[in-house]
Amino acid sequence: MDSEGTVSRRRLLCAIPVAGSVAVAGCSDDGDETEPTETGSETETTEPTPDPPNVQQQIFQRDKAAIVSVQHIVDGSVTWPSARWVDTVDQDLLGVWRSDGDEYAYFSDDREFALEGPNYSYSGEYARRDDYLYLDYESGGTEEWQYSVQTDASLPVLDLYFDGTHRIRYEREEIEADERGPVPVADDLIVVPEPNGSTKQESVRSGGTGSGFIVSPDGYVVTNAHVVGAHQNAEERLYRRFAIDERDSLRQDLASDESLSDTERERIEDILFDEAMAYYEEYAGVEGISEAVNVLNGRATPEDDLEVESWAATVETEGTVYKNTGGEPSMGRDIAVLSVSGENLPTVTLGDATDVGTGEDLFVIGYPDIGIGEFFENRDTVLEPTMTTGIVSSRRTLNTGIDSIQTDAAINSGNSGGPMYNSDGEVVGVATFSPIDVQIQDIQFGLPIEIAKGFLNTLGVENTAGEMQLAYEDGLEAYWRGDCETSTAKMETVLDLYPDHPLAGDFVSDCENGEAPGQ
Repeated sequence: MDSEGTVSRRRLLCAIPVAGSVAVAGCSDDGDETEPTETGSETETTEPTPDPPNVQQQIFQRDKAAIVSVQHIVDGSVTWPSARWVDTVDQDLLGVWRSDGDEYAYFSDDREFALEGPNYSYSGEYARRDDYLYLDYESGGTEEWQYSVQTDASLPVLDLYFDGTHRIRYEREEIEADERGPVPVADDLIVVPEPNGSTKQESVRSGGTGSGFIVSPDGYVVTNAHVVGAHQNAEERLYRRFAIDERDSLRQDLASDESLSDTERERIEDILFDEAMAYYEEYAGVEGISEAVNVLNGRATPEDDLEVESWAATVETEGTVYKNTGGEPSMGRDIAVLSVSGENLPTVTLGDATDVGTGEDLFVIGYPDIGIGEFFENRDTVLEPTMTTGIVSSRRTLNTGIDSIQTDAAINSGNSGGPMYNSDGEVVGVATFSPIDVQIQDIQFGLPIEIAKGFLNTLGVENTAGEMQLAYEDGLEAYWRGDCETSTAKMETVLDLYPDHPLAGDFVSDCENGEAPGQ
């Protein structure tokens, strides 16, 4: 900082009380620099140094800037031929029909049929699609018949054709009402392509969010492999997102039908969703698939464009999310190492989990569980990490032979990939929320930091603190003891080296506004 800035900062510090009410060197009441004078008879008194914050606050204030939100984004377009719903029961077909030769046909609303004549008797189930009947005979075998019903005559007529040849004409003898309820009607619906229909296309975005932490000033980040989509094919992920959107749309449509009970509505939703998904599985395709991993640290407000503020990340290496052992699924080495472009970035300090035992304190920091759509589209979203506390419940070995740290500290999918701290403020584990392992899905656990260190060592990445981080830690310690002059100088160095630091400016403001410890 130039001399003018230094004098300005010094004058400002002279105008506010600093820790212990000790005068700042070179300050006087009128703002001019004067030589100190000896008082002789007076004894200078000082205020006691403020108590430092507790360990949780120290960890949070020191490492918040190094704990990041990780977003895995999958974009693509789902295409499919336009479709329509068809009721496999034709109300005009229901009832008993009789031909001139004393042959009978019967069709019911539960899709049962019977055909009888002097020398034959058949029964089974049928389904109607457009002007075709698909007969599934109880005795075995299926046939496809074309049919037409003329209802405008005084006596309705049913004509049946086989292989394009007219076979028989019936006249209605007895009409039968369609008495199906809403659920059976839904069960009889099918989705079919529209004749001469168009191609539909819908853009779909999927993905997920988790947490991570920066381990080197040049931008290496540790997170979970499943956070960056290592466990799921991108096309499958888009289909799943598309299916969720379809179910939501279907649910909204059914919600407007007040004639349905809640039970009926839920059952109809399931039936129609399964039928629609069967259609998409057969006819739909995914085009233009792209994947991206972004990293965002600090505090993001509704005014920020999160996609612009995020760092583009490269997945340098990733472990296996889960393995099948003895026919049972279990977690693998669910670790990924990312890299972002940067320098003088904030970092955490990695510890040693070897001696972490039952009963020891654990602190887990991560970002809230926010869906990828809400993350980018909801302008009310405020991205702020949170801390949960607990103890080590046990150390257990998974059936894949991988060591884990079981804890009662709350961990959700948003915390996945975040750091787990010991009471010395060192990262000893990686919080892991399993999306797959049914054996341990109700247990909060993490992977010991040694697993992450193994991946880092393979890449040649060292866990070090850069010039900015060292200046920040010095400034933070000065802030805790009420030394605003030192703290402000250090924080200004931090902001010179890393202008986007989310906390350094706050500590400077606290000192300027008389809100620092001891003031």
